Amino acid sequence: MIRKNSCHMADIGSGLPENIDAFSKETAAKRFVENKWVDYETHYLPFLTKFLGAVLSLFAFQSEIRIVIDGSQTGKDHATLMFSLVCFGRGVPLCWFTKKGAKGHFSEQDHLDLFERVRQLLQPLLPQGMAVTLLGDGEFDGIALQKNCLACGWNYVLRTACDTILHEDGERFQPKEVTPPCGENCLFIEQVEFTAQRFRYVNFVCWHDRQKHQEPIYLVSNFDEPGDIIERYAQRFSIECLFKDLKSGSFNLHKTRLKSAFSISNLIIVAALAFIMLLCLGLEFEHSPLRKKVQRLRKDHKVLSIFAFACKLIGYLIDHDIAFGFSFQFSKNNGYSFYDTA
Repeated sequence: MIRKNSCHMADIGSGLPENIDAFSKETAAKRFVENKWVDYETHYLPFLTKFLGAVLSLFAFQSEIRIVIDGSQTGKDHATLMFSLVCFGRGVPLCWFTKKGAKGHFSEQDHLDLFERVRQLLQPLLPQGMAVTLLGDGEFDGIALQKNCLACGWNYVLRTACDTILHEDGERFQPKEVTPPCGENCLFIEQVEFTAQRFRYVNFVCWHDRQKHQEPIYLVSNFDEPGDIIERYAQRFSIECLFKDLKSGSFNLHKTRLKSAFSISNLIIVAALAFIMLLCLGLEFEHSPLRKKVQRLRKDHKVLSIFAFACKLIGYLIDHDIAFGFSFQFSKNNGYSFYDTA
């Protein structure tokens, strides 16, 4: 998958070491993703846990991690709902759920079920005192998800629709009816009641940075400062980078011809594992003299993300017969933080 930049079974199978014909290799790859014994817990979770342990140890000085929920089309007529960790300027796949249908067709129960899986994954790994913040777009602003965040001590910043019903001091209004004061880019209203169900203790921000956005962005959160809400929501874009990395940026996951949600979900296991391996490789060689052999270096900005650099690097290492490995031991001097946006 990494070398061919492809998720097609023929390309994945071509990397198998057996001395068999091309059709048999393609069949073997297809049998893997269709095998009922292939699952997330066996084939991805052990590697993810090891990776997260190394990352959380490296950034133990951070007081917070940020998790993003979003959906994306994966293959023909299928969509995947995914939670990711904001890390090294990218999103790292935590867990996902694939079903037949369009991107926005996930139910609130789907959101809650996946939330619980992520909570169980992170709970034993988090250093004591480290906070978790959930970020999401308007599809995920349901009251049940907000309640779940509060129940397990998580913070949240979620986008909401322009026609959402809110109440301030008993007075009903909709986000589209308000605007930031002249000369400012945000309006903050604390302690609103959310939707017709009047869910309480929600803080609301109307954010309209006219240099970046044509239309205002409406946010709900349990944070008390508008700057904290806006700064965190800006990190939601990391999952868009992740979907690009898994799709058009590398493995072309959206072009799979697999027809079942189960097989596509197993294919994502392969892609997610490849993503973590490349991320580890990129971090290991981030400051290596080999970097200038792979890409043009500029002092004013980074030409490639750490993931895009790793995609090019692995081909160079193989072509020049340079030994390398995938290590979960990260240097504390690599200069990255959870919120590096490079």
